[in-house]
Parts: sequence; C-alpha cells; structure tokens
Amino acid sequence: MHGTAVVVGATGALGKQLVTQLSQRGDVANVILIARRELNLPRDFPDAIISKLQIHLIDFDQLEQQVTALLPSHSVAFVALGTTKKQAGSEKAFYRVDHDLVLSFARACKTAEVSRLGVVTAHGANVDSAVFYNRVKGEVERDLQALALTSVFFARPSLLLGRPKDGRFAEQMASVLLAPAASLLPKSVRPISTQRVAAAMIEVAFETGACPASFVLSNADIHQRTK
Repeated sequence: MHGTAVVVGATGALGKQLVTQLSQRGDVANVILIARRELNLPRDFPDAIISKLQIHLIDFDQLEQQVTALLPSHSVAFVALGTTKKQAGSEKAFYRVDHDLVLSFARACKTAEVSRLGVVTAHGANVDSAVFYNRVKGEVERDLQALALTSVFFARPSLLLGRPKDGRFAEQMASVLLAPAASLLPKSVRPISTQRVAAAMIEVAFETGACPASFVLSNADIHQRTK
C-alpha cells in the first residue's frame, strides 16, 4: 500500500469525492481528514471505506502548528478548501479561507516532507485578474510556488457540477443553462463534475516518475484524463 493520504476541506462536494475515492484505492491504507468539527462518517461519506478514515480536529487559527505533526512524511495531500464571499461575510474573510489557510497547510506539508500536494484553484486563476475570486486563486498558486515544495500541482476546474445548494446562485444557474450544450463546449471551459475532478487529482498525485516541482492540471486535462 502507498500509505497515507491527507485531505483538508473534506466536507465540501469535491472534498467528499476525494475522501471517498482515496479510501477505495487498494494502495491507500488510510485517509486523514483534517477538520474543525466532528463529522458523521457514515452519513457524510456513505460510499467510503469507513475503516480507512481518520479524523483529526484542529483549530484552524493554528492550522500550521497543529497539523504538522499529523502529516506522515512521503504521504500525499489534497486541499479542497473553499468558500464564497457571501458565505465568508467579506473579502477579508474569504481571503483567509481561500488563501491564508491554504498557505498554512502547505507550509505544514513542506515541514513534514509530504511527497506531493494537490490544490484546487480555478480555471481563471490569475494574479492580474480584475475578478477578485480569480485573482485570489492566482495569488494562492504564486505563493505556493514560492514555498518550493517537493511537488505541488494546481487543479483548475471550470464550472463544477455536483455542488450542493450552497448559495452559489450564479453557478447553479449556469449549470442548468449549460448542461444541455456542455458536450459542445471546448474542453478548456466545459463544466466538469466533482467526481471527475477528484479522480484526475488522485491519478496525478499517485503518478510515479519525474515531474515538475509545480504544474497545472487544466480543465481540459481533467476531461482528457477522465473520459
């Protein structure tokens, strides 16, 4: 078995897919869930192999300090943290979740010598974007690259299908409107399910052989890998 995989942001739609699919792999012995509250594993992950899941509750205000000792060296880790400005309450609160907490976790991964880190950003991630959300995602990628991790990759999905009703009204409407014509859209922007994004991230995380220290898994790449 490969050993251990670690997921932070496990309670979101994509995080749940990562946890479930990781637990179903024969080469994964256990999956560590980094969470801030108690979880009901059978309810929250009904298709996962529950015996492989381990929950560690931490104070996210001290994420880096508390999580470092929980990360086995040479494990693989995934970040599926994410919120909306509406849910967070302000741009500052959004930035703390989607940027600061991600960086804190990544620094812990570097200290613990995690072998590969996969981070969900967005199709439009760009530090120069006029769109706040995309600019933050671009800053996350830039700042993670500056950490000089052993190996980090950024999954940049387009519109995610399979999200719960979490207040992302514009995305929900776009999903409804684009669904009938999704197969006609270029793969670079075609909507993608959380299940397929998780599958592609896991495939990349477990690939062996030489790879760049930092690379991007584009929306087109995700579609190509999960036909």
